[in-house]
Amino acid sequence: MLQFYKPNPKVTGSACSFWASTSEKAVFGSFIKQDGWNTKSRTGSFNKNKDNPKAKAIVKFSVTEAASLIDAISRNETFSAYHDSKNQITKINFKPYMKEGKQAGFSYGVNKDSKEDSTNKSSFIIGLTFGEATALRIYLERNLGKIFDVMDAPHTDGSHPPAKKPAKKAEEPDSENSDILDEEW
Repeated sequence: MLQFYKPNPKVTGSACSFWASTSEKAVFGSFIKQDGWNTKSRTGSFNKNKDNPKAKAIVKFSVTEAASLIDAISRNETFSAYHDSKNQITKINFKPYMKEGKQAGFSYGVNKDSKEDSTNKSSFIIGLTFGEATALRIYLERNLGKIFDVMDAPHTDGSHPPAKKPAKKAEEPDSENSDILDEEW
């Protein structure tokens, strides 16, 4: 699990975590809002909001969405996604964060809106430094690799997933007139 904590004295901070599930072939991200601040130790707390649905969010990223997030970090671009479920709409946004006209890192935000109650809306945002974004990219790459390994693993009966043959091309070379013979054809 990869975690980022960004508490502040105003008690408006957030924490987010990322983890992968090879069984679900997905990467998950969660947010939780800060609930307190200890002035003496200069630390924030989040524990009171762990069971508060308005102060937490969980997002399931498909393999393609996780790869798109990696791409956004690598190319310094924006990634956004829209998830529509039975009970809510979730909007995800990851983009370069600008401060005083200069990029300071990335901004990652999630908005969730209830379909049953239009007043039930929650927003989460956290800033990631360049180093934190790089750690996220590496973490996602590593976990996508694990997911791909599971997808390619032998089945419980010892068989392997069927290999997909390429679509037959209109002009396939025949073996007599070709310098290269691909036995897969």
